[in-house]
Amino acid sequence: MRRNNLWSTLVLLSTCAIADAAAQQAQRPAAQPPQQAQPAQQAPQFQQPPGQPLLVVPQPAAQAPAGPRVNPDLPTVELAPLLERVERASNKQFLLDGRIGPQIYLAGVEPNDVTYPVLLSILRANGFAAFESEGRVNIVPEAEIRFHAPVVQDDDASIPADLIVTRVLTTTNIEVVFLVPILRPLLPQSAHLAAHMNSNRLLIMDRYENIQRIVEIIRALDVPAAPRQ
Repeated sequence: MRRNNLWSTLVLLSTCAIADAAAQQAQRPAAQPPQQAQPAQQAPQFQQPPGQPLLVVPQPAAQAPAGPRVNPDLPTVELAPLLERVERASNKQFLLDGRIGPQIYLAGVEPNDVTYPVLLSILRANGFAAFESEGRVNIVPEAEIRFHAPVVQDDDASIPADLIVTRVLTTTNIEVVFLVPILRPLLPQSAHLAAHMNSNRLLIMDRYENIQRIVEIIRALDVPAAPRQ
């Protein structure tokens, strides 16, 4: 009798253990299958439409600074003290363009030897020019002097050789339109030369020294034609 009870107890315990294990197994989440590695997503590539040219926008070039620049390998001096010395000697007042740097190349001239005419030559060597307006000498880049060059009608020995001026000439025996191709190669690129056909006048803008040379050439050409034999 005891043996039968013991056996029944063992069977009951085994049944409970199996049922409990089954219940715990049912509560566990099902194992998920291993995920396959996803390929790395590539950035979308630009596809050129067929038959359409590819527009390439170039990088904007750096703008060159306005105004001439002196070669840094050349010996330079401070411009302000030099102008102060010339102002005292010539009784002139200078007004500088903002694009002019603090240093200037003297082109081999000693600072103590710089006079107003010599200063104009030094400015020419540095790419600048000067004109007088309202009692002041304005120093500007040479490319802008054509808007300010004073008009000179007669020969004047007091005009500095490197001062840029404008002169109007009239011929008597030759048409000025024929002088333009002769004289233009004798002028620098910064100079101006134009012929007014109706009045037979020639307009020249350049440094006074070169204008005097052009005047001499015109006077030599403006002569009556030699009679044909």
